[in-house]
Amino acid sequence: MTHARAVALLIIGAAAWFAPAAFAQDYPNRAITMIVPFPPGASTDGIARLLRDGMSEILGQTIVIDNRGGAGGTTGSTLVANATPDGYTLLLPASASVTMNRFIQKNYPFDPTKALSGISFVAESTLFLCVHPSLPVTTVAELIDYAKKNPRKLSYGTSGVGSAHHVAGEMIKHKTGIDMVHVPYRGGGPAMQDLVAGNIPVAFATAPAALPQAESGKIRILASVRTSRDPDLPNIPVIAETIPGVGSISWFGMFTPTGTPPAVINKLNSAVAAVLRKPETADKFKPQGLKPWISTPAELDTFLRNETEHWGKVLPSLGFEPE
Repeated sequence: MTHARAVALLIIGAAAWFAPAAFAQDYPNRAITMIVPFPPGASTDGIARLLRDGMSEILGQTIVIDNRGGAGGTTGSTLVANATPDGYTLLLPASASVTMNRFIQKNYPFDPTKALSGISFVAESTLFLCVHPSLPVTTVAELIDYAKKNPRKLSYGTSGVGSAHHVAGEMIKHKTGIDMVHVPYRGGGPAMQDLVAGNIPVAFATAPAALPQAESGKIRILASVRTSRDPDLPNIPVIAETIPGVGSISWFGMFTPTGTPPAVINKLNSAVAAVLRKPETADKFKPQGLKPWISTPAELDTFLRNETEHWGKVLPSLGFEPE
């Protein structure tokens, strides 16, 4: 190898090494899009708006929220999976969108564990089993009894096929033998609107959608889908107290397309963590039944892989078939 060629290769190598660092140092230099894969009114939308202002201030750039509802979060999630990995397109999904959907939806378009890179967990949420006040039940046991006496007369609304709402409903059906008709919506907001209107008798809903309506008497909360009672809501039982084995953690995380420079991911992680550490963030989360959850990118990536493996075994065992 000639001296000139060796020098040229060294220059090229140095440029390749410094390029990501220089890119990260300049990042962000334009607006960032945060895709929320559900319509306005869902928990993800509320969380995104809380994070947007704080992160924009820290990063010095505008963050635009883009609601792309559809297919239980799959539509918006796919957009991010296929986006340029430069840190300018972020995803804020509910957990089921990137863990359960692939085992429930036919032709699921990508592998989240390969196409997405975690930035940070954002929050833990509570999912509730709710009914319209006209339905003559006040407990999970009474709902099961009513459903057995009125087969296929009950329908339950969810935020979409493959959502945590859908999985919770099918787990109840599988373990009790009751028959309720699944009614998928484009998000939790529309499902709650129809429950309040009495168009559906039963629905699963996240805390931001359910708690205000329950307090006003427009719906009735029977139980939560948590694995244990929420210390902040000790009077609300969990479904597992009546139907053992029905319970899961509902979480929200922030992702970016795989291939995004690590330095950019770390900068975003620092911004998310700074917002979540603010006492006012916890204060705003609490009425919505949310708890801040800070993590490293690696912790979220590992959790995503483990959750995917878990649901890949559990859902088929419950009789779920892609639809």
